[in-house]
Amino acid sequence: MHPAQPSIAILTGQLHSGKTTLLFQLVRNLRREGIRVCGILAEGLWHNGIRSGFNLIDASDDTLTPLCRRRNDDDPRQATPYIFNEEGMTAGKRALSLERCADADVILVDEVGPLEIRGMGWALHLAPLLRLNGPVHLWVVRNTCLEQVRDRWKLEHAEIIDASETSALSQLTGFCLKHGKKGKDMQHD
Repeated sequence: MHPAQPSIAILTGQLHSGKTTLLFQLVRNLRREGIRVCGILAEGLWHNGIRSGFNLIDASDDTLTPLCRRRNDDDPRQATPYIFNEEGMTAGKRALSLERCADADVILVDEVGPLEIRGMGWALHLAPLLRLNGPVHLWVVRNTCLEQVRDRWKLEHAEIIDASETSALSQLTGFCLKHGKKGKDMQHD
């Protein structure tokens, strides 16, 4: 018998659609409900209207670590326009580790994108997390990568929530409460 596929929601939207802002609000809502959240949030850094980098925030304890900064050159041969720092990558790997996420109610991954599709970035951590029994997964995926991410990780049953919808936060909160461990426990009582 195969374990049931975890409950997965994908928050999608265009650049500047407020995906990460929604996640910060969601984390506050879930913590008020006593929901244990782990994973990563990617806080965008901006300079003169251009994304200059990201800070990584560990969702389980709010630790902030610089993750990457934009390259000074626009070399098209590079896999990404960012230079990642070792400390940020280590913090992300720790935040997405099985040890950190095993007892979580909700696992956040902000964001799954082109690097992960190519097997880089956080890709190696996603499959083991999907095998955990119980937590809700909430991944942030840009519109342009949505189908590739769904195909690569076989997420055909994932609920898609568009960040531009006015009800996006209530949809995310409701999904986590309904499909999370506590919600499942209440359904069986």
